[in-house]
Amino acid sequence: MAQTGPPEAGCGDAAKPGLREHDGAPLTRSFMEQLFESLRDDLATLKQEITANIKELKREVLDLGQLLDTVEQAQDAREEELDCQRRELLALQDKNQGLQYHIEHLENRQHHSNIRVKRV
Repeated sequence: MAQTGPPEAGCGDAAKPGLREHDGAPLTRSFMEQLFESLRDDLATLKQEITANIKELKREVLDLGQLLDTVEQAQDAREEELDCQRRELLALQDKNQGLQYHIEHLENRQHHSNIRVKRV
């Protein structure tokens, strides 16, 4: 069913001056132009707010990207340091094992030297 009168005022329309003043009266060109101008102003304001929010989000994403790069670089440095320490640990463990073997060998030689053959 087609609406023949002016559109019903929606949310927040009652607060805008002049939007409800033509209730019950035929719509005029000047009223419609005024209504469209008000809508254009509202859209322009919303566009500015959205644009500002998008710019702020872009800055935040860039900042987070830079922070992430910094964290990744620090992590890479720590991983390299950890790998180096692991290699050093393995080398020290090998050296320790060799020294323990050498000590055991020396102890065995000492015990062997202490054995005396007695004639029966």
